[in-house]
Amino acid sequence: ETADITRDYFQYYDRKSVSSYNGTMYVNGRRLNVFAGVDFSYTTGQKSDYTAIVVVGVDSQNNYYILDIARFKTDRIKEYFDQILSLHRKWGFRRLRAEATAAQSVIIKDLKENYIRPYGLALSIIDEKPIKNKEDRIRAALSPRYENRQIWHYHGGNCEILENELVLQNPPHDDCKDCLAGVIEICTPPSFEMGGQINYRDQFVNRRFGGIN
Repeated sequence: ETADITRDYFQYYDRKSVSSYNGTMYVNGRRLNVFAGVDFSYTTGQKSDYTAIVVVGVDSQNNYYILDIARFKTDRIKEYFDQILSLHRKWGFRRLRAEATAAQSVIIKDLKENYIRPYGLALSIIDEKPIKNKEDRIRAALSPRYENRQIWHYHGGNCEILENELVLQNPPHDDCKDCLAGVIEICTPPSFEMGGQINYRDQFVNRRFGGIN
C-alpha cells in the first residue's frame, strides 16, 4: 500500500496489434521509435542478479510500450551478443543503453570491438556511468509515467517478473525495472509529422507479430 507504483497503474496492449512496415514498428497503426536497454550481470551463481534486456517503443504522444524483455544468466560475451542480436533483428532498435561499471565497461568494449563492428550492425551502445542512488533514479524515471498512464505492458512472460519488481519494496532482483528506467531515459518520440497512422490497406504485416494479414 505504500509502494510508489501499484498494480492498478498497469495497462495492457494486445501484442497482435504490433506490426512492421518498411523497417518501422507500429502499434495500432501508430508509429514507434524503438530503443533498448541492457543491465549486464557477469556472474551465474544461484543468488546472482540476472542480465536483463528491455525493448521499448515510444509513440508521438509519449506512450511507452514494453515490446520485449529478455532475462538470463551468463558470463559469456557471445551469449550477451546472441541475445542482443536476436532482439535487434526482431525489433530493429539502433540505440542500446547500458550501465557501465568498471566490469561492465569491459563487456561493452568487447561487444563493440569484437561483435557489433565485425557484424556491421547499425547499433550503437550508449554507456552510462551508474549513479549512487539507483532507487531514486528508477523512481524518477518510472513513477510519474506510471501515474500518468503512459506505460503499456504486454500480458505474461517476463513482463510478470517486471510487475513484481515494480510493486515490491525490496524484490529479490530489480534487473528488469532498473533496465526499463534506463531505456526510458534515452527514448525520444517520433515527430508529429512522422507519427501519423498508416493505411492498413497498403501495409505488409510481419506474421511473427500477429496482427492483420
